[in-house]
Amino acid sequence: MRHPAVAVLASSVVAQLALLVSGPLVVRLLGVPGRGELALAWSVVLGASQVAMLGLPTAVTWFAASRGIEPVRIVSGVLRGYLVQVAVSAVAVAGVVVLLTGGGWVRGVIALAGVLALMLAVLGLAALQGLGRFGAFAVLQALPAVSYAAVVAVLWVRDAGSVTTLLALSLAGWAVVAAVSLALGLRSSGNEPTALPTPEQTRAYGRRAAIAGLAPIDTLGLEQVLLGLVASHYVLGLFVVGWAFETGPVMVLAALAAFVGPRLSTLAGGHREFVRRWLLVSVAVGVVVCAAIQLVLAPVLVWAFGPEAEPALDLARVLTAAGVLLGLRRVTASCLVGLGRASGATAAELAGLATMVVGMLASSPGDHPLRPGLVLLAAGAVTLVGQAVQLVRALNGPAPASR
Repeated sequence: MRHPAVAVLASSVVAQLALLVSGPLVVRLLGVPGRGELALAWSVVLGASQVAMLGLPTAVTWFAASRGIEPVRIVSGVLRGYLVQVAVSAVAVAGVVVLLTGGGWVRGVIALAGVLALMLAVLGLAALQGLGRFGAFAVLQALPAVSYAAVVAVLWVRDAGSVTTLLALSLAGWAVVAAVSLALGLRSSGNEPTALPTPEQTRAYGRRAAIAGLAPIDTLGLEQVLLGLVASHYVLGLFVVGWAFETGPVMVLAALAAFVGPRLSTLAGGHREFVRRWLLVSVAVGVVVCAAIQLVLAPVLVWAFGPEAEPALDLARVLTAAGVLLGLRRVTASCLVGLGRASGATAAELAGLATMVVGMLASSPGDHPLRPGLVLLAAGAVTLVGQAVQLVRALNGPAPASR
C-alpha cells in the first residue's frame, strides 16, 4: 500500500469522487444553461493550455528521469520560451472566453490567470515526476478537484454562486498547485549535471511527444464537436451523459500512466519485465473500474442527470468499456515516451484520431444512439494496438535515443 503507484491511483479516485460531488451541485446552483456556460469557459482554458504546452513538460520529465538531471537545469534552458507560450496563450484564451461566454473583462482576466496557473502547474508536476516524487505529485494532482468540491458545497448550502465565481474557484486550486510544485520540483542541489540536453533537444522531444500526451481522441472535446455537426441534438445529449462515465477508467489509468512512464525512464535494464508487469496491472485496474461503474451506472445516471437521461444508459455502458481501451492506450503511450519512443506513441494516436474523426463524421441523425460509443471503442482499439506493436519493437530492439 506504500507503493507510489497506489498513491497516484488513490489520488485519481479521490479526484473523481470530488467531481462526482461538485458536478451535480454546480447544476443545482447554476441550472443547466449556466453549467454549460461554465463548461465552455473551462474547456477553452484547459484545451488551449494543453495545446500550448507543446509537450515540453513531458520532455522535462523524460530527460530528468532518464538521465538523472535535476529538472531545474533542464527548465532553465527553455523557461523563457515557455513563458512566451504561456503569455500568448493566456491573452488569446482571455479574448476567446469573453467572446464565447459574454462574461465581460473580469471573466477574461480569470481565464488569463487560469492559463498561467495551469501551464505552470503542469510544468511543476512534470518536474516532480522526473524527480520520482510521486507522493507530492499525487497530493497536488487531486488538490484542485477536492478544494473545488469543498467550496462548491459551501456555496450550495448558502445558495450563492455565479459562472464567473465558479470559474475562478475551479482555477484557483491550480494556482496553488503551480506555486507548490514549482517550489518543490525546481530546487537545486548545486551539483553540476552531466549529459544535459540542449534547449532544442528538450523542445524537439516535447514536440514528438505532444500529440500522444495531449491524447486528442477524447480529451479536447473534438468527438463532441464532430458528433454535434452531423447527429441530432438528442444523440449528442445522450453522448454527453454517457461520456461522463467514460472518463472514469480513463482518469484512473491516466494516473497510473503518470507513474509508469517516468519510473520506466529511470531503469538501466529490465524494461521488458517492468512493462509486462505494469501492463497487466493496468488491465486489471481498468477491468475492475469498468465493472464497478457498470454495477452502479443505472442508479447513478438517473441520480446525477435525472430520469430524462435514462435512454443514455446503453450508450454509457459502451462508452465505459471504450474508456478502458482509451485509458490503456495512455499507459502504453507513457511506456513508449519513457523508452524514448515518443514518435511511435504519437503515430498510433494519430491513427486512432483519424478513426474517430471518420467515424463521427460518417454518423447521421438517423443512426443508432450506440454508434458514437462504438466509434470511440474502435478508435481506442486502433491506438492501443498500434502502440502495443511499437512497444514490442522498442523492447526487442536496441536501446533508443530520444525519438
